[in-house]
Amino acid sequence: MIYVSSACVKEQKIVNVLRKYTQEGIRNIELSGGTSYYPEIEKDLVRYGSVEKINYVCHSYFPPPRQDFVVNLAACNDQIYECSIEHYKNCIEMLRRIKCKILSIHAGFFVEITPKEIGRELSTDIIYDKAEAVERFCYAYEMLHRLCRENDINLYLENNVLNQENYERFGNKNLLMLTDYKTFRELREQLEFDLLLDLGHLSVSANTLQKNYEEQCKSFAPFVKWLHLSENNGVLDEHKPLRQGSRIMRAYRSFFDKSLPVTLETNGSMEEILNSIALVEADTDE
Repeated sequence: MIYVSSACVKEQKIVNVLRKYTQEGIRNIELSGGTSYYPEIEKDLVRYGSVEKINYVCHSYFPPPRQDFVVNLAACNDQIYECSIEHYKNCIEMLRRIKCKILSIHAGFFVEITPKEIGRELSTDIIYDKAEAVERFCYAYEMLHRLCRENDINLYLENNVLNQENYERFGNKNLLMLTDYKTFRELREQLEFDLLLDLGHLSVSANTLQKNYEEQCKSFAPFVKWLHLSENNGVLDEHKPLRQGSRIMRAYRSFFDKSLPVTLETNGSMEEILNSIALVEADTDE
């Protein structure tokens, strides 16, 4: 099954994304970041879901909070940690009401990040103790996993992206959880989870950490339960439309089961989004 992230188009309100997508026949929609809070969000989701027969899944920063903050379940700052847990509790409660059965969340960060730093140069002003951060993350994840199970929701964990600029700012230290196969195995020793692998994230992180991308994909493949797809230059997480024959599409074709659900995170025009869907469908149909 192929989903399209609501973040692929830039709109203030999620209802405008739903309108654009359903007009083009897109009804498998991943609710994600990029839109703003407004009081009628849930009402619009229910209305469009019912009328247009939308199949929702949810990812990370949704529903948008009233005040922006960076969700981090590994935060050693109690305010950020508690706000992050509360965000996902509210999210799970909303998913129950709109009958959405899938939630995916990001792995944590060992550095404190502000909303303005997302996708950009990260500050190193506040660095957490890694052991404490991992312990806090595991506790929060297990609590949310139990809550998801109680509400018949499947929970997935996504790999982070580490670019070269931030790696150098961190003093050539990896201050993000779950960026490559090594850190995946380390986390799996402490926590059971279903993996959502973002092949775009992995492309950048593999380059930064000087790992072979294809070997990383091959190692990850047996553990993957969901995929995120978008293109980039291997340096930055650009979320560009898919390209036939690209390194990322070759890896998808070579290493991953085509029955896996896929979410497109490809920013661009509706034509580019539809072309990306067609590329994945062509591989899936083979």
